[in-house]
Amino acid sequence: MMIDQKNKYRLRLNSRIIGYAEETEDGLLFKGREPLWWMRGKPNYSQIDKFVGIQDKFHRDIYENDLVNYRLNAASQMRKGIILLDEKEKSFGILDLESKHFTHLFLGEICLFNSEKMEIYSHLFNHPELENKFNKL
Repeated sequence: MMIDQKNKYRLRLNSRIIGYAEETEDGLLFKGREPLWWMRGKPNYSQIDKFVGIQDKFHRDIYENDLVNYRLNAASQMRKGIILLDEKEKSFGILDLESKHFTHLFLGEICLFNSEKMEIYSHLFNHPELENKFNKL
């Protein structure tokens, strides 16, 4: 299921998540690390991860550079992948860590993955060994 694809961002200072931002009619709204916290002023950040438009099975927003466990269908085993942006296509997808195959998350407006079969387990920026290997398509 695709949720409203607002321009939402995760803000990081190197590998530490410091907050979130969302574009509103009045400009950028900065939020703290916890959902109900807000921030005064502009936070100091060095990296921005874009929201991909879907949530995982625990209703957490999925951002680029998230590491996810996912299933292709109900019968398949859980797989591990990285959420990345295909710069050429300007489209998000999952790069499977085992097969190295990239699958786009969306075909037009249709999400190809069931949120109930996907969960975030970490972030690429917390795993330098993977970051050096898979950071860009």
